[in-house]
Amino acid sequence: MQLKAVFSYALPCLAFTGCALKQPPTGGDIMTEYARSQVPGSFSASHTNGRVAPDWIRSFNDPELTRIVEDALIRNPDLKAAAERVEASRAAVRIAAAALYPRVGLKGLGERQGMELSGDLGKGIDPASLGSFGLDLTGGSTDTRSVDSSSQRWTYGLGIGATWEADVWGRIRAGKAAAKSDSLALEATYEFARQSLAAQVARAYFSAIEASQQAANARETLKLYEDYLKLTDVRKNQGFSSDYELAQVKSRTAGAKDTLYAAEAAHAKAIRAIEVVTSYYPAGKAKMRSTFPKPSRSVPTGLPMELLERRPDLIAAERHFAAAFHRVHEAKAARLPRLAVSAVGGAASADLDGVGVLDAVNWSLAAGVVQPIFFGGELKAAQDLRTSEQRAAAHDYTATALRAFEDVEDALDSEYHLSRRQGALEDMVSASGDSITYGRKQLDEGHSDMFTILRLVGENLAAKIELTKIRAARLRERVNLHLALGGGFSTTSK
Repeated sequence: MQLKAVFSYALPCLAFTGCALKQPPTGGDIMTEYARSQVPGSFSASHTNGRVAPDWIRSFNDPELTRIVEDALIRNPDLKAAAERVEASRAAVRIAAAALYPRVGLKGLGERQGMELSGDLGKGIDPASLGSFGLDLTGGSTDTRSVDSSSQRWTYGLGIGATWEADVWGRIRAGKAAAKSDSLALEATYEFARQSLAAQVARAYFSAIEASQQAANARETLKLYEDYLKLTDVRKNQGFSSDYELAQVKSRTAGAKDTLYAAEAAHAKAIRAIEVVTSYYPAGKAKMRSTFPKPSRSVPTGLPMELLERRPDLIAAERHFAAAFHRVHEAKAARLPRLAVSAVGGAASADLDGVGVLDAVNWSLAAGVVQPIFFGGELKAAQDLRTSEQRAAAHDYTATALRAFEDVEDALDSEYHLSRRQGALEDMVSASGDSITYGRKQLDEGHSDMFTILRLVGENLAAKIELTKIRAARLRERVNLHLALGGGFSTTSK
């Protein structure tokens, strides 16, 4: 009855080219009920409503940055390696799909055989054979039970054969679906690597501008200190300044030089980072602008659940889960009966020297069912392995989703607070600059001293340095926000 039930199910499946595969869950359905219930309808941090805009690299309104990013996407060796892995995965899908079709082979044979026998000839004893030494090109057995002590013959023939396994339970199609999901995951990983590379270039680009501006701040301050150093030296010679005041100015001047050297070193390092990702020799000599670009005022963020369908690393995690889902089905189907058919046909001639020629036409048709019974627990263990991998892939997807939400919330929160700090620091730079102007007037009128001026200049430099840091940090956080949102972009090179 069981065999009858198997065939009553298998034959209809075979008639309709196999049973349909179950489709894996996607997006939020992969997550646990609790994790899905925790996702809010909108982001908690301050944000702008609206759909995520594409082409985020162009939102910085900087053609030079766009050109460098495009150059990096074309020349970066890591990205080229990722693209080749995608191509390899597509070939793997074709390999997995090949098992769905019959395998047909054609064999042509021309063979010269020889044999020298000794001993008890003519007593029905088959001669010994050493068998095959690798690729089997034998044209059948030699003359056996011969009464002759030696013989040689030619064998000619041409044949064709085919075998095909009916994918009744979907084992082969599940393997193909898993390979395709892996390939799609690699495509998403490639897209994430592409966006990450663009973000890496943009962050290094802003760091180079930051270092250039810090160097400019240091040069401006150094020039002021050098002017005060000359003035203090003159005043000392006139008896209006002391060695103590002169030493203070010299100390501040040396400190400004150190700040300048550090900024120049940071600028060269940032340039080298860009040269490396664009596959140029890292000489640190590439020319770049020294002012920050002005990006769009705000970034629409979309909805949290939409992030699951948009971010490449989440898409990759979803496809990895789908591959694991199909491999569970493949492992289950491997424990069920396999139905295969084969057909072989051909014609051959054997020409035994001095005896005659024997022609033969051979053919065979075969169909069989193989049911695995006992493999030492291998098939059940393989199913358990695939099931655990599927559960792990589901947990990985949930963890990736939570990190994605965290990335967006952090970037939005940083954007808000950095914007407030930038406003405060701009006021501080302006006010400290005015203080220096008023202080110099009071110094000229004898109502102030050099220490006060030095302190004000130091405060102005510190404010400028911090403001430059915050401006660069805002641009880098803007990049992080675009990367977290998975907005994507296009280039002329793609």
